[in-house]
Amino acid sequence: MSKYLKYLVAASAVIVAGQVQAAVSTYSNEAAFGAAAPAGATFESFETAVAGTTSVSFTGGTFSCSGSAYCPGFFGINTDLANTGSQSVFFASPDSATFTFDTPINAFGIMIGGAGDVAPITLDALLSNGDSAAALTDYSGSFWVFNTNAGGGASDGPNQQYFGVIDTTPFTSVTFKPSNIDDGIFFDSMTYGASGTPIPEPATLTLLGLALGGLGFMSRKKAA
Repeated sequence: MSKYLKYLVAASAVIVAGQVQAAVSTYSNEAAFGAAAPAGATFESFETAVAGTTSVSFTGGTFSCSGSAYCPGFFGINTDLANTGSQSVFFASPDSATFTFDTPINAFGIMIGGAGDVAPITLDALLSNGDSAAALTDYSGSFWVFNTNAGGGASDGPNQQYFGVIDTTPFTSVTFKPSNIDDGIFFDSMTYGASGTPIPEPATLTLLGLALGGLGFMSRKKAA
């Protein structure tokens, strides 16, 4: 192999390594996440979840708490801020909470309730594959959303924000790490699933094609 072919082989390897890498997409709308999530994704409303001291078991995984401020005291299953059915799972800042799954997934979406009612909160979602995303950024909200037209006496419903993430690199857990303290945070209506082997983006395929085309050209030139 000539030195030119070696250069092209090395270049194509760099292209693949540089372009076929983790790509994280985030969603703040449940419908948009649902449209992008893999077919056959699992929906979990925690109606049959079983609470332990520092973990909650649900079909397909666990929800656990780590920290010394409120774990295991303020943690587990609750009926407050349930988005689907009558149960949600919850923890309190500054402790962290982790969803761990039995098998690797690419997509994770969930409804977050009650966050930011004591102080603005940035809630980071740390994936086990090393990627991360901000579920909430400097967010403030009351525990309940009140109807101002009714003088603040009637509730329109709970303070809930949606967060979804889809990653080209599979992960087995999502850890939520809050920035504030004494903030009760509730989760419900979780969707998760795996989408199979990621496919290189069109730009990646184009660059790889150019590199391989260069290899063919150099081979023909050498043969001539």
